[in-house]
Amino acid sequence: MKRFIILAAALLCAVTTNAQQLKTAQGITIETYEPKPEPKPKKPKKTFAPIERGFEQSVSLCFAPELTDAGVVIDLHYMAGYRFNSYLRAGGGIGFGIIDGGDLTLPLYANIRGYFTKSRLKPFMDISIGYDISFGEFYLHPNFGADFRINDKLSCYLSVGYRLDGYFDDCLSINLGFTF
Repeated sequence: MKRFIILAAALLCAVTTNAQQLKTAQGITIETYEPKPEPKPKKPKKTFAPIERGFEQSVSLCFAPELTDAGVVIDLHYMAGYRFNSYLRAGGGIGFGIIDGGDLTLPLYANIRGYFTKSRLKPFMDISIGYDISFGEFYLHPNFGADFRINDKLSCYLSVGYRLDGYFDDCLSINLGFTF
């Protein structure tokens, strides 16, 4: 009779439950029920508003070692311009730099920047053409880089280029900046 009661209880448990399996002392397998946890909802991907037309500013730090001599220029630049669409910005800028000999440089220039994609990481080409007020010489600064969009209003960029001004014949330039 005991065997019958144990067998009936085991069958009742097996019929009403599922998932894990347990073995009793008599070798009977009993399945138990464990509720499955509900899956966590996935976070939506971060999307940004499309880039709007309008006024745009950027600030950058430029490190430019001369290619032929041992000279170095460190500049701080401010650029302001108009963003026509997701691919084009035009404006002007001014820089203030210190040359390793202690001389100051003050370029004033027109700037145009073209972006190649609309993605969050945007490669670009940038060219600045102007006049270095401190030396009375022509100023040219083309560069290529990538702009990383942080949020709807702020992005940071890194670019590498070539710099030609009145003090140095040719410099390699590395620029790190923020656009807002």
